[in-house]
Amino acid sequence: MLTVGLLLQWALWAATPLPNLSRVEPLGGQAGTTVAVEFVGKDFGAVTGVRFDTADLEWLGAEESDAKSVKGTIRIAPGAALGPHRIQLLTAAGPTNTRLFNVHEFPALREVEPKQTIALQPQVIHGYLKGLADQDFYTFEARQGERWLFDLQSIERGGFLECSLWLYDEAGRELTYSEDQDEYLETPRLAVTFPKDGTYTLKVDQYRGPQGVSCDDNCGYQLQVSQLPVVSGMHPLGARPGQTYRVRISGEALEHTTGAYVRRSRGAEHYRLTFPYSMPVDGSDGGLLRVEATEVKASAKQVEASFVLPPEARPGLWRLFLVTKHGTAEAMSFEVDTDASSIDGLLTEKANRHTVQLTAGRPLHAWTLATQLGLPAIDTVLELWSAEGKLLAEHDDLMSGQGTVIGNPDSSLYYLPERTEAATLLVRDRTDRSGAAYSYRVHIASEAPSFQLLYEPEEATAVAGGEAEIEALLIKHPGFEKAVDVWVEGHPEAKGQFRADMHFGPSGDGDNINIPVVKLKLKLPAEAKGDYPVRLRGRAADGSGPVVEALSTLWIGPDGKRNDTRRPLPQPSIYVRTPDAR
Repeated sequence: MLTVGLLLQWALWAATPLPNLSRVEPLGGQAGTTVAVEFVGKDFGAVTGVRFDTADLEWLGAEESDAKSVKGTIRIAPGAALGPHRIQLLTAAGPTNTRLFNVHEFPALREVEPKQTIALQPQVIHGYLKGLADQDFYTFEARQGERWLFDLQSIERGGFLECSLWLYDEAGRELTYSEDQDEYLETPRLAVTFPKDGTYTLKVDQYRGPQGVSCDDNCGYQLQVSQLPVVSGMHPLGARPGQTYRVRISGEALEHTTGAYVRRSRGAEHYRLTFPYSMPVDGSDGGLLRVEATEVKASAKQVEASFVLPPEARPGLWRLFLVTKHGTAEAMSFEVDTDASSIDGLLTEKANRHTVQLTAGRPLHAWTLATQLGLPAIDTVLELWSAEGKLLAEHDDLMSGQGTVIGNPDSSLYYLPERTEAATLLVRDRTDRSGAAYSYRVHIASEAPSFQLLYEPEEATAVAGGEAEIEALLIKHPGFEKAVDVWVEGHPEAKGQFRADMHFGPSGDGDNINIPVVKLKLKLPAEAKGDYPVRLRGRAADGSGPVVEALSTLWIGPDGKRNDTRRPLPQPSIYVRTPDAR
């Protein structure tokens, strides 16, 4: 029987707001240094520590702390993996939601308002646009004929800033401009060879869209200034464990490449988990094997590299890095798998054709990986043609939309054949472009349309012996229109159903995505403590198709725009605390 005291403790716990982390300033720091950081959010309460996804990052403690801000220091090990890492504040009331902290190789510089004179040298400038009116200016001296790369990243590094870069000469004339890095990434990049000696100014400005998203919450950025190359394509996009992976990298200023390595992607490196997704997703950080290139040949526009992947190379998403005399350049992702049906193609002309065998009554599923792996330009289209030249099926995008909205330009074609025949699967770019950057990977399987599940909230917290409410989000594959049963494994009380007519897809304003939601309540064991694993699963209500397990995600975006950029997280869990923890 519950005592009055315990009931009062639970009531006090229920009234305690959960800690929320809005942003980390700066977004990262240089490997081998210590960095002064500030965590900004609300309802932090008593902060007990910081949790990372790696032992290479260490929290040295807080110097200042209140309900909305914690200031302290992070030590970054010299050998810490470059790129984003997960970070959470730990409080007496439970962990905050997850944000990102990034490791880079160049010295760090903090932005100074309103204008700043900098030396033109390899560095990472950590800036922040505060409010819709804010702009940042950086003035420097450059020499004629020198090539410099100005790469501004936010969404890739844990912010949600959409912005532009402008370069002016000393007379104030605009020399060049970039709003989007490519057709998919909406942060800018400028590669500039300076026409003459002189004083130049770089302006960082922000996108001010119709919804007027406030940049008071999480609009930090990293402006990397370097002489690194730009990678625009890779082929092939797939490799096999135990075999040699020979890859051709295309781009600009590649002639100074001296080495390369591949590494299985860490969970935080899934830069754009769009929905629906078809790339291999794993939020864990196990089996992070690194393989050095056995051979590298470099010219200005191309690098050829070979890697011997050991048999124990874990399937999934891997990343490639180039080692140059100017530093380490991140290339793109590729897939390591054992799927003998996969096809690696390159569009050297308008379209490629692949023969597929259709069997009457046996469903066909063909899907591409390209944009999801970081290819900057290609927008695949799949067409299925009969032997007589009849178009049987076609598919363009997994979901319309770009930028922070969850659109996915890769393709996913489903078809149920009426007869057995050899058909042709045609792959092309939506606007019939071709070239070294138009690489793709196609998988073929016998499966009908299904769905994916998300688990929310990522930072769910409950009291031991009490109830927790979670949400299941339904992501439908093209053509799937069935009811779906969902449940929490081991909790028969936590079950629900999505109706067949619940809509997943673009909303009326075209800027958001409607995602069906079902709420579930589960009772926590009285002895539960700390991270309590949760397995949320679903299956079509008619019993057909596979059992699908829900994925928990790190959601980067302003409040109310839940379809924004996400990254996978490890095993979903609820943080369970004692009733008197506040």
